[in-house]
Amino acid sequence: MYKIAGENSPVTAEQIFKHLQKRIIKLNLEPGQMISENQMAGEYGVSRSVIRTAFTRLEQIGFIDIYPQRGTYVSKIDLAFIRDLLLLRTAVEKEVLYEMFSSLNKTDRDALVRRLEENMERQVQCREEPDYFGNFPKLDSEFHRIMIDSVGRYSLVYMLKDLMRHLSRWRNFDVAFDHRIGQLIDEHRAIVEAIKCDDLAQAQDKMADHLETITAIADRAVAKYPNYFINY
Repeated sequence: MYKIAGENSPVTAEQIFKHLQKRIIKLNLEPGQMISENQMAGEYGVSRSVIRTAFTRLEQIGFIDIYPQRGTYVSKIDLAFIRDLLLLRTAVEKEVLYEMFSSLNKTDRDALVRRLEENMERQVQCREEPDYFGNFPKLDSEFHRIMIDSVGRYSLVYMLKDLMRHLSRWRNFDVAFDHRIGQLIDEHRAIVEAIKCDDLAQAQDKMADHLETITAIADRAVAKYPNYFINY
């Protein structure tokens, strides 16, 4: 039976929804995997009605597909959808960079660069991590948040939080597939160097390169894990 850390029985539908969502994002429940109310009721020690409520929430945000008379499945990764989300995220982060250059004075931007470089020093210690489940993800999120917060735009990311969780699942797959922690660190460094050089266009180009994560691996990923993907 699953024990949700820090929670005592009985386990609520909300707690199970969040825990199942985390398992899906971390690929502990694989894309295309069949799951059932009975299975999850047994794992969490709750009634099927509690699981049904959690399943309804997961279906609403696109993490599971429920087919009457056929079963319930973890949603496959839709690369066309991920491409659109990456485009949206890139637009937000390029706008953040524009506002950094247009609204922050040089002193404030230099202070921002120092914070980014402090973050980078900790990132380097994670270079040999094989996947996206170690210490690096928190530093990765912090790196982007430092820039977004500098112009007061984190509410944009918060508004998109349910959609961005699909990107989190993709990132978990993408990074582990090609062991890309070192590459991500180098891409972060290139963004920081462009900011230090007061080169907005270069910073935006490096950010776009950093966030475009499908082209390089799509064919190989689909060939190796054909049951994980749709619409490719």
